[in-house]
Parts: sequence; structure tokens; C-alpha cells
Amino acid sequence: MKKTGSFAIDSTSQKGSMIKKSLPGILVSLIIIGVLLYFVDFDELLTSFRNVSAILLVEIFLLQSIAFVFRSLAWRVILDGEPSLAQGFWTITEGYLLNLLPLRLGELGRAVIMGGIVRRSPFYVFSTVLLERLFDVIITLIMLISTVPLLSGSSFSVSTYYILFAVILIGLVVVFLITRNQASFLKLLSRILKPDSKIGLFVLPKIQSLLGGMEILSNPRKFYKWLFWIFMTWCCWWLTLIIGMRFFFPQLPIWASFFTQSIGALGGAIPSAPAGLGVVEGAYVFALSLFNINQSRALAFGLLMHAIGILTPMIWGIIGFSIQGQKFSEVFKGLQNTDLSEKGN
Repeated sequence: MKKTGSFAIDSTSQKGSMIKKSLPGILVSLIIIGVLLYFVDFDELLTSFRNVSAILLVEIFLLQSIAFVFRSLAWRVILDGEPSLAQGFWTITEGYLLNLLPLRLGELGRAVIMGGIVRRSPFYVFSTVLLERLFDVIITLIMLISTVPLLSGSSFSVSTYYILFAVILIGLVVVFLITRNQASFLKLLSRILKPDSKIGLFVLPKIQSLLGGMEILSNPRKFYKWLFWIFMTWCCWWLTLIIGMRFFFPQLPIWASFFTQSIGALGGAIPSAPAGLGVVEGAYVFALSLFNINQSRALAFGLLMHAIGILTPMIWGIIGFSIQGQKFSEVFKGLQNTDLSEKGN
């Protein structure tokens, strides 16, 4: 009985902690939603939705689904082909589904699930996910700084343009050099952090495992193959925005979709309510306002793109959990009990 009571107390405290961590994001979402509702013309919003065709919805859904397939192919490369294409696809969509929930545990969830499938340390698998996300950020920033100068009236200076590109390039070079010289880097780090100290015992195995997942950077042939599938993933995502914006705003140039997508991606990274409610739509409205698109039409576009962006991983993720015989509770338990200090094999 004592164990049951203790479990109930722990469960309650965990829920309370989760709510506290989620509150700032929920507050941000509520503020943005309130601002959007204040400026929106609901009649115009509904009119924009009435023109949406089923073909458009199917096209966007299929493109986003294919993007997950390409994502799986990229993951198979970095994991030496250990997971099957299906296992990679289901695990990725499960991760994106988990990202729709509070605390956004999708990346860690993917690591725990795939770690069990390929029998590797979840932290090693997590390092491969981090590498994937790193390149997502790089591509997003490249899209942003490439399109901002094209905006009418932009005060984006040439020097700032070069500085941003230089920062990205230097960061990539540093990561590449560390990956190519792991032994020397770890030796240097061991001198700074004594391996027998508490900090050393905690940090060094994690860094070693993290670098293990980035070894692909030291293998050009493998890296280019991985990068090809990452690029194909982004091609699908680009097409979804291009098709969507061509339908809603045919007068805008194609590069406007790249700018809007980069702002939407950065907006989605802001702390928010589950599934990025409000902030993603707000980011789209802000981006499109720079092209003189009124808030109602921009919000209709944002709601549609975000809704399909939620439904696609939700559908495939739920199917994935069913097919792979996993449960949300098991994944969360795995996140709590997994020893991330294990070294990847």
C-alpha cells in the first residue's frame, strides 16, 4: 500500500512539474492567439477556407508523408542501415507526434525508441538526431538570410549578410574538425575535465557518445549520401509551401515561400502550447504581412498548413505506435529510466 501511495505522489508531482514547465509556453500562445483574433476578419477567414480544394489537401499530405520517408532513408545511412525503412519511418513519425505534446520530447523519444530497436545507447542515437536538427537549423538560416535582402525596403546590410554566412561556415568547420580529430579533442578535454571527477564522469562519456553519432562527417561518401536524403526531405517541405502559397497568394514570387517557411520554422521553436498552437500561425501572419497580405488570408493559410502539419505525423505516429507495439507510457518511462551515459557501440 505504501508503494502505491508513493507512486501516486510521484505521479502527481510529475504532472505538476510538467504543468509548471508548460505554463510559460501556454501563456505565449494565448497572447499571440488573442492578438490574431483581435485583428482577424472572420468572414474573410471563412471565405479563404471555402476555396480550398481536396486536391490541395491531398497534395500537401502526400508531400509531408514522403518527406518522412526521405528522413527515414537519411537516418538509415547514419545508423549504418540497421533499422529497416519501415522502422525508421514509424519511429520518426512517432517522434514528431511526441513533439506535439507538452515539453516536446520528440527527439528524446525517437532516441529511446530507436535505441531499443538497433540495440544502441539512446544517447548515441540522440546524437544522430541532433546532427539532423543541426542541419535543419542551418538550412533554415540560409533560407532566411538569402531572402531577407530581397524584401522591399529591407535595411539588411551586406556586411551583416557576410557575417551571418561566416558564422555558419565557421561553426560547420569547427564541428567538422572536432569530428575528424575526436581522439585529440577528447584527450584535450580530459586534461580540462578530470575523468575521475564527478563532472568528468558525467560529461566525458556523453561527449564521446555524441561525437560517435557525428562520425558521418568524417566519411565523405557516407555524409553526401545522408545529406542527399536530408536535402530531398527539404525539397518536399519546400514544395508544400510553394504549392500552398501558389494557391492562396499566386501573385507572390517563389522566393517568398522560402522566406515564409524560414520564419514559420523559427516561430515554431518559440516556447508555446502543445503543437505550437498560435505561434506558428502568428509567424506565418507576420512573414506574409511583409508582402502586404492581410491578416485574415494569412491566418487562413497558416491554419491550413499547420493543421496538416499536425495531422500528418499524428496519423502516421499513432499507426506507428500500434504497429511497433509501443505505448506512450512506455516511452515516457524509458525517458525517465534510460542511462544516457552509456557509450554507443
